[in-house]
Amino acid sequence: MQLIKPKSNNAYTLHKVQVLINQSFYRMKTSKILFLLFISIAILIPAETIFAQAWGYNNNRVAVSFDGNSAADNQYKWPTGDPDDWGALAASCAIMAKLGLQDKLVHCSYNNFIDAPPGPDNKNQLKISADGSIARWGFNKEAFFDVTKQLKESRSHLANEMGKSTASNPLYFMHAGLSEFIYQVVEEVIANGNIEALNHVYLLSHSKFNENEIRRDYHRTWADIQKLCGNRIKYKKIKDQNDKGNPNNLWHSKEDFSVWYWMRDHKDPNINWMYTRVQAHTLNHADISDCGMFYYLLVGDDNGSPEKFKTFIGEGIPSTYNNSDLATKEEEKLIIIEAEKFSLKANWKINKDTIASNGKYIEFTGSNLYKAPNHDNTISYNFKIDTPGNYTVKWFMRQPEGERGTDKGNDAWIYFSNNKGFADNTALEHYEKFYGRSTDDFVLNGTAEIHDLGHKWLTAKFNKPGEYTINISGRSSKLQIDNIILFKGITIDEASKKTKLNKSL
Repeated sequence: MQLIKPKSNNAYTLHKVQVLINQSFYRMKTSKILFLLFISIAILIPAETIFAQAWGYNNNRVAVSFDGNSAADNQYKWPTGDPDDWGALAASCAIMAKLGLQDKLVHCSYNNFIDAPPGPDNKNQLKISADGSIARWGFNKEAFFDVTKQLKESRSHLANEMGKSTASNPLYFMHAGLSEFIYQVVEEVIANGNIEALNHVYLLSHSKFNENEIRRDYHRTWADIQKLCGNRIKYKKIKDQNDKGNPNNLWHSKEDFSVWYWMRDHKDPNINWMYTRVQAHTLNHADISDCGMFYYLLVGDDNGSPEKFKTFIGEGIPSTYNNSDLATKEEEKLIIIEAEKFSLKANWKINKDTIASNGKYIEFTGSNLYKAPNHDNTISYNFKIDTPGNYTVKWFMRQPEGERGTDKGNDAWIYFSNNKGFADNTALEHYEKFYGRSTDDFVLNGTAEIHDLGHKWLTAKFNKPGEYTINISGRSSKLQIDNIILFKGITIDEASKKTKLNKSL
């Protein structure tokens, strides 16, 4: 008997295994040989590589278009895009790479909010995820497009992929962004005389938001696309891949990152990198929900979870990553400012707790000051910078029990003197809200909420060595701060670990 060994990186479907067993059964003469057959298959085919693909998919072409624009679109009611795509793009590519299907991803566009402005490459969160996936897992870089900068090219590229679809060569499209971009693509397919090819395009969705939301009055929805193509495009909608109330189910665990720590602690450094893309979410949410469509189509399960994803990734993903593929790593630097080192006054008090760094933390005991800072409650600290650069700003904070709601015990006003604080490339010239969420422990987080810009990570930019000043003013009563950290050249998780090991200023 000759067994068929699956290719090292390809999913070997349950259907094919069953066919092999059935064929072998009729050749077998004894139960002993049949038993050996099952043992041999178990050895040759690792459990994590046996998956049943869904919706008729059989290693066909795959295309996807994400939204998630990180540059502010101030003409729209929500200036920033949906940051779940920042981690979802990396996770989706990881799913394909784990199965050895990199060559099947024929189109991946991102930032597909039509009429939204482009952002600088170094702050373009989806470009960071796309470029990282290409470098690490060997995807074709020619298949990736930033719609804000390459609208014509990305539209024509996807129209070409749709337009060449046939019964034997269908295209499976993941609807991970709004519909206007796809409407324009379908218009181009029809203009090219390829409308009948749309009978062999399969569009998979999980989100009524992606299907129906418009950012300009003239934009179109999925219903408009169906009408335009005469319902030729095949359509399937799986259940919403968010279950915010249950962190152990599906792909959105809200503020609970612990269910994804296996990425952070994985021995494969590229899985560690994927965790940093999950962390990039501006609202401090662990949300990669759009990758649930890839998990459904390629693995056959529309009820994924962090634990299932962990099992699926297994020992890691074969990598094409080489240090020369990416820019030289920025010099690492971490600055830790213990909160009790601030010059306290008015309603700021020092308290003691053994779980706090050095056993001390500060608390704002005054009343809520949501409209504007009261400088009687503004405290400051001067610190030195010996290595210039752009530093991410975070804090270890805690909301005391009974103060764990929105705008309760969770935020302060913050300002770096001489306008050294930035949200993207916008200098912050006055105090801005800085907030987080916690449970019983001091938690590392911190996101700025900027008028007209929305929720942004805070960066402090220091062009030269010298002494600088950070200012904190009371906003939410009962807020507790253990320390504030500034870091560059390392991930937020590395900064967290180093904070616990380093001596404070």
